[in-house]
Amino acid sequence: MENDRKNTYFLSGLLREFTTIFTLLIICFSLIGYFFASGIFDIKIFSSIFALEGAGLPYPTILQAAVFAFIMALVSKILFSENIEIKTPILKHIIFMFITFLTTSVFSIIFDWFPVNNFYAWLLFVPSFFISCFTATALSLLLLKLEDKKYNKLLENYKKQI
Repeated sequence: MENDRKNTYFLSGLLREFTTIFTLLIICFSLIGYFFASGIFDIKIFSSIFALEGAGLPYPTILQAAVFAFIMALVSKILFSENIEIKTPILKHIIFMFITFLTTSVFSIIFDWFPVNNFYAWLLFVPSFFISCFTATALSLLLLKLEDKKYNKLLENYKKQI
C-alpha cells in the first residue's frame, strides 16, 4: 500500500513537472517566434523552430519540446527527491542547471533549434541561458526560505499551544 502511494506521488509529480516545463517551453518558442517573425523576413533559416515563419510551431518541434520536457521532468523529480543525498539545495540547483544546459545543447544540435555553427548564436545562448537559470535558482531559493520561515513560525505557534 505504501509503495503504491509512493509510485502515485512520483507519477503525479512527474506529470506536474512535465506539464509545467512543456507549457513554458511552448510559450517561449511561441514568443520568440512571434517576436522574430515580425522583424526578420526569412526567419526559417535561423532555426527549425521557425519553419512556419511565425505562423505556428511545426509538429516535430512540439514533439521535440515534449521529449525535452519529459527528460527534464524526470531529472528534476529524481534529483530533487528525498533519495538523493545532497544536503545543500544550491548544489542540487547547480547540478540541475548543468544537466539542463547539456540537454538543451544536445537538443539544439540534433534538432537544429538554432544555428549551431554560428559562434555568435552560442555567444548569445550561453549567457542568456545561465542568466535565466541563475534567476530561476535565486527565485526558487527565495521561495524555499519564505516557506521555511512560514513553517518555522507555525511550529513555534504550535509549541506555544502545547
